[in-house]
Amino acid sequence: MVDPRRWHLDPAVTFLNHGSFGARTRDLLARQRTWQDRIEQQPIEHLGRRVREYLAPSREAVASFLGADPSGLGFVTNATEGVNAALRSVAFRRGDRVVTTTHVYHAVRQTLRRLAVESGIEVVEVPVELPIADADSIVAAIAPWLVAPTRLLLIDHVTSPTAVRMPVERLVPIARRAGIETLVDGAHAPGMIEVDLASLDADHYAANLHKWVGAPLGTAILWTHPRVRSRVHPNVTSHFYGEGFTTEFDWQGTRDVSGWIVAVDALKDLGRLGWDQVRAHNHALATWAHAMLVERWGSTPMTPLDGSLLGSIASIELPSAVARRFERVDQLQASLLAEHGIEIPCIEWGGRRFVRISAMVYNRPAQYEKLASAIESMAG
Repeated sequence: MVDPRRWHLDPAVTFLNHGSFGARTRDLLARQRTWQDRIEQQPIEHLGRRVREYLAPSREAVASFLGADPSGLGFVTNATEGVNAALRSVAFRRGDRVVTTTHVYHAVRQTLRRLAVESGIEVVEVPVELPIADADSIVAAIAPWLVAPTRLLLIDHVTSPTAVRMPVERLVPIARRAGIETLVDGAHAPGMIEVDLASLDADHYAANLHKWVGAPLGTAILWTHPRVRSRVHPNVTSHFYGEGFTTEFDWQGTRDVSGWIVAVDALKDLGRLGWDQVRAHNHALATWAHAMLVERWGSTPMTPLDGSLLGSIASIELPSAVARRFERVDQLQASLLAEHGIEIPCIEWGGRRFVRISAMVYNRPAQYEKLASAIESMAG
């Protein structure tokens, strides 16, 4: 049992939404505040002169955690920022095609929309229909698009709206053999599932550390492979342009770098429980809760009930009576919080309405049973 009071969460709220912004322990926040105070006491010394020294331990620790070469790991504020930097590094030509799926995160969809206008590329969102039977069906839907004129595959490791664990380890090699650049949006992956970037061999990997690793808000990374690294730069061009990947990413102008500095402490924090154990616990809890809610609500499971396409989040279709009751899903989300004290994202995707549960070590089975009963009461 892990005491939920270790996290700086409101105990009056049943928090089933770790997947949106994560949550931080009290110890980690205290560590961050110590660094913020230290920097404020002597900003020239600690921010101006020694920032690279302070970031180095986190870079080494995060790279080791992700099975990555640390010289290709740069800190950014969120995965979408990393995706933007990677996309800006590609010299697209008019008529090039970028392939993603209908499950793409909306902020990334908007990034691609802008890129299409500015560069004259074609963006294809390959339909991956729900429910999904297995990983083979995902590969079968996407693989035919991995041919000319496709220039880049942008694929989620774990999708945000639908909580599907994509078989990136199968799709990246297909794209690589076709000479197609690969960009994996791993926003949810670090801390949720095991990540080994050396074996994945993607060209770019963007990921958040403030979700399942539990680092401070605004702590994320972009990792790039040596074969493309020389042309990748931060979105903010600052003093050290052209002086090397980590040198550029370490200094992107004046900002609060305390979250990046204590990323190493976040890894140690949950690491004391054992990262394999944390991932296994969260996956098992999400798999159980997914199956329980599907049964309680009579829903069709969108992914297999054995959890083979899940990490630590799962999307469950709402009963039709509840889905029809609210004009917008944000109204349902607000109602669950106001009337039942439950914080959970309510999502509309593909003409369906879902709730997306998260499972973290501070969550308990009774919290999901409370959600089940709350939705049943709304259905009348």
